[in-house]
Amino acid sequence: MKKIMIFSLITVLAVSMLLIGTSCKVEEAAEEEVAEVAEEVEEVEEVEEAAEEITIAVVPKALDNPVFLDTKIASEAAGEELGITVNFTGSTSSDAAEQATVVEGLIESGIDGLLISVNDADALTGVINDATAAGIKVATFDSDAPDSDRLFYIGSNNYELGKACAEELNDLVGDEEIDLAIMTGVTGASNLEERIDGVEENINDNITVLSVQACDDNVEKSVDVLNTYTPANPDLDAWIVVGGWPFFSTVDSLPELKTFRENGGYFVIIDTFYPMLAFMKEDPPLADVMIGQDFAAMGKMGVELLLDLVNGGALEEEIVITPMEYCTVDNVDDLLATKPPWE
Repeated sequence: MKKIMIFSLITVLAVSMLLIGTSCKVEEAAEEEVAEVAEEVEEVEEVEEAAEEITIAVVPKALDNPVFLDTKIASEAAGEELGITVNFTGSTSSDAAEQATVVEGLIESGIDGLLISVNDADALTGVINDATAAGIKVATFDSDAPDSDRLFYIGSNNYELGKACAEELNDLVGDEEIDLAIMTGVTGASNLEERIDGVEENINDNITVLSVQACDDNVEKSVDVLNTYTPANPDLDAWIVVGGWPFFSTVDSLPELKTFRENGGYFVIIDTFYPMLAFMKEDPPLADVMIGQDFAAMGKMGVELLLDLVNGGALEEEIVITPMEYCTVDNVDDLLATKPPWE
């Protein structure tokens, strides 16, 4: 009987020791699992903290140029979605020296990425190279500086935009002998020079270019150019405007264009922003055709691609082309339905 009791005690003791050992192992395993989870949380927090510290500056040609409003909205929305800071900043007006000064200040501030629409490629190449030398990931949009150290360009194929304008005018004119005036923004801006090349190299031989008029990316000046040059040249038959400037004014501000159109003048203009479409709703329409660019895509995709490079990603394409769209009296209502009004 004593042997049985002793055996029972030994058995109970062994089981107790086994349970205690198992409990310790479970506790140790739980502690290890908690530690792993804590480490994962810490890593996520570090990634989020790093993302919050990333700043990408988006620099348009000028803050007073309304064509960049879509870029501003889209780039800032992309920044919010990606958890980074997007600083939309620039000079008040289109001035290469002022734009260079803005970039110099951004370099000193320690930004991580720069997306810039270049006023003058020759004047900005040096400061762009300074930015890349400082470790900043730099890309251009809308207007390129191809000889700089920028990583990529995103935007329209500007030569093709000009070519499309020429082809539209060729179709409108047919074999008629006509005189053409071209309006540009800032003389020397690479995107605008490429558009002018696309026009001049693709218009038919029966079309003669009388003059290239510059408005310095200024809406008021563009209106003045149309209202003064048009009546001063009674033999003028057509305008090609390689940016939307005059159509950011009001219909009433362009009486000479209205008269020009009533008398059968041809008018082709680049850009299809929301406020511009009102000019296509006039009777007669103040343009035969508008050819638009996707400035929202430039801002959104530009920020996304730069962030990937900042985070160590590989550059896939040096040139990223955004699509064109066409607006005529036949589809203006459809386009209006897809574009949010400007406030």
